[in-house]
Amino acid sequence: MPHLNELHEKYGERGLVIIGVSDEDEGKIQSVFVEERGAKYPIVKINGGDVSNYGIKFYPSYYCIDPEGAVFSVPDDRMPSDAQIEELLANVQLAPKLPDGSQYDSLRKYWEKRDYAKLRDHIDKTLEKEDLEADVKEVFTAQKTSLDKLVQSQAKRVAKLAAGPDYYASTLSLRKIERDWKGFDVADAAKKELARMNSDSQIKKEIAASKAFEKLCSRFDRNSQSQAKKLAKAIPGFLKRYGGTYAAAQAQKLLEK
Repeated sequence: MPHLNELHEKYGERGLVIIGVSDEDEGKIQSVFVEERGAKYPIVKINGGDVSNYGIKFYPSYYCIDPEGAVFSVPDDRMPSDAQIEELLANVQLAPKLPDGSQYDSLRKYWEKRDYAKLRDHIDKTLEKEDLEADVKEVFTAQKTSLDKLVQSQAKRVAKLAAGPDYYASTLSLRKIERDWKGFDVADAAKKELARMNSDSQIKKEIAASKAFEKLCSRFDRNSQSQAKKLAKAIPGFLKRYGGTYAAAQAQKLLEK
């Protein structure tokens, strides 16, 4: 509990969302977790059966979901380190805080919709006005700076994704960048890297291996001991076919757990 509070305080404003889940009655959640133990993050009241399919074997159990909505870690893994959290947060896109006022409604709308091209155009058009009030100009200038920094971070991200080694995950992220940042150079850069990957036979092999490994894992419930054993028996065949790939290395790690 104290560690989660520390993470909430340290990373909350940067986009880390911590949600506690409990099947205890509401009174106990309030008295024990909130008042006695001082939880500073939201706790959801659920029915015990809501998590039965997850195969929870111990308490507390932690799941970490990355900014793309994929499972980054499960209870059998270690909790993400601060370095891993920093790496995940680098891909979080949060709208900067805005003052109250209807003159900023369009800014809020475009940030919330992640319509960055319209956001950029709206900011530039507003800043071109000669009669713009000083306080409004200050806000829009700060918004332009925030957007520019975000574009720069996405450009660095494209370069990092292009380097692999998980090319399958890279292609998914690059497609999202190409879609979200249409009208920006960074979208063109993502499209260019996707085309390069699609023409590289070794990278295509890496992608095929990762897709095959994902499909293989989806056939088994890793939270079930018997199912996990079946998966372990299937991995050597996968390694034989896809040896030397990033997916094979991940499969080997899974086999050694």
